[in-house]
Amino acid sequence: MKDFKGKVAVVTGGGSGLGRAMALTFAGEGMDVAIADVDLGAADKVAGEIRAKGQRAITANVDVTNRAAMGAFADRVYGELGGCHVLCNNAGVSTFIPVHQLSEADWDWVVGVDLLGVLYGIQAFLPRMITQKQGGHIVNTSSIAGQVPLSGIVPYHAAKYAVVGLTESLVIDLKSENISASALCPGLVKTGIGSSGRARPDRFGGPTAPDPVQAAVDSSGYDPMDVAALVLKAVREDVTWILTHPEYRPQIEARRDKILAAYDWAKAG
Repeated sequence: MKDFKGKVAVVTGGGSGLGRAMALTFAGEGMDVAIADVDLGAADKVAGEIRAKGQRAITANVDVTNRAAMGAFADRVYGELGGCHVLCNNAGVSTFIPVHQLSEADWDWVVGVDLLGVLYGIQAFLPRMITQKQGGHIVNTSSIAGQVPLSGIVPYHAAKYAVVGLTESLVIDLKSENISASALCPGLVKTGIGSSGRARPDRFGGPTAPDPVQAAVDSSGYDPMDVAALVLKAVREDVTWILTHPEYRPQIEARRDKILAAYDWAKAG
């Protein structure tokens, strides 16, 4: 996708962190932006920044685990902005709890936001993106945790690995529709995900306060605007994997080597 001016970007989780950075970056390219977030006040603030750039912006209080709410958001986007050309399924949460201590609500919340939220975004927008016949790009926020295993975040891993596979399949299936996709797999970024429990819905156990480990996560990592610049580059150049932190490359290579070695093991009988 080369031409952004006059087109529309949709960003879930767009009120802060990576979502805010992507929304502002696409607005800087002349795009109008629709922002969904569970924190409407934060989304409205970002919309104000976008309007200050001379672009249109709309916001909606959307829980991405609610399929009907995502569909209604898509209706608004097409009704008020006239289309969707870049869809960023970005909303994300995590727990920092050992796997044997996780509750059913913990699993349902993390997988609901991080995987089903991506799926519902695709279901809500993709059919209309195809019908509008103007091409487009889907950016699904995964994580380095969708590439290599880390400790203490098992539900997050499960969801983020799935998002990578989903995205790779989209690239294959949508080639004939002139729509492509990227999996954003960053390492630690200053996004606020460590405090994501503050907006945890009651049906998933209600809000939780961050512990010191989570607070440290929120204050560490790359600047979201730097990552958003990579996202823009990936959309422009049609790149499938968006990787940020080079220090994880040895772990990705080691995982690859173990997979290949498993073929040799199987062949050896």
